[in-house]
Amino acid sequence: MTHPSELLADFAAGTLPDDRAGRVARHVAECPGCATELTAWRRVADAVGDRVAAVAVPSPGLLAGVLARLAPARAAAPGVPRYAAPLGGAAARRAVRILAAQRRLVDRRVWLVAAVVLAVGTAVAGWAPPGTSEQVLAVVVPLVAALGVAGACGGGADPAGELVAASPTGVRAVLLARLTLVLGAILGAASVASLGLAWSDAGAPLVLFAAWLGPMALLSAVSFALSVLWRPAVGIAVAMVLWVLRVLAGSSALDGAVDRLVEPLWRTSGPLLLVAALLTTGTVVLLPYLPAGLGRRAYGR
Repeated sequence: MTHPSELLADFAAGTLPDDRAGRVARHVAECPGCATELTAWRRVADAVGDRVAAVAVPSPGLLAGVLARLAPARAAAPGVPRYAAPLGGAAARRAVRILAAQRRLVDRRVWLVAAVVLAVGTAVAGWAPPGTSEQVLAVVVPLVAALGVAGACGGGADPAGELVAASPTGVRAVLLARLTLVLGAILGAASVASLGLAWSDAGAPLVLFAAWLGPMALLSAVSFALSVLWRPAVGIAVAMVLWVLRVLAGSSALDGAVDRLVEPLWRTSGPLLLVAALLTTGTVVLLPYLPAGLGRRAYGR
């Protein structure tokens, strides 16, 4: 198993289920780093236990006395306002606010890398020989989408993870908002780039769009699933492998069977878009049921 750092506090407190506690114990016995961390958590547990034991048990009448002193103030206080709006109202406004909030939580480096790579790719496509601009976009846009999705949606340290955990906003809503924001921004930028290239006679608009839309959907879905369900490094690695295979397709470096396997993945088609949609939907559905320590820790659950 990977280093169970997030489980060591519960293990030291004795609150882990037996099966998980057994796995942690076996790992700690073989891992000096985790054993040192567990020792620190046990010192914390002992210190807390000592302080709790030193606190005198309150008298049975303490609560009754506090309530009696609060009774006059509670009687004089105005009534508590009641929420009178219909439940589930203003759903569209709430969705927009959740979406807008994600903009401040996505690492700025995600936007910077996406902008730079897409700008360079568009420039190369503009200078490419006639009929090859769509091939450049088909290589650049899916890579930008995969890296952006992994960086924004992958499991890891979320700067607002504790706030998300304490809010009524569901983990799926947060994840979908972040995915929508990143993919929407990249999709919009790629569309503008395609229209600009079409305006400069670098290719037909539909041909340029079709060159990158399907590959972008598939590569970003693969990166999204692996980054959320496992970790961003895995999502990026698998996406990069697929991308390198596409770049090398048709060359002597790859076997013909590999070429025949990769080529359909870089075409915009109904089955390809369906696979990407199912992969994304399945990831969102599974997220709340993941064990602690997997991708869900990034969203406070």
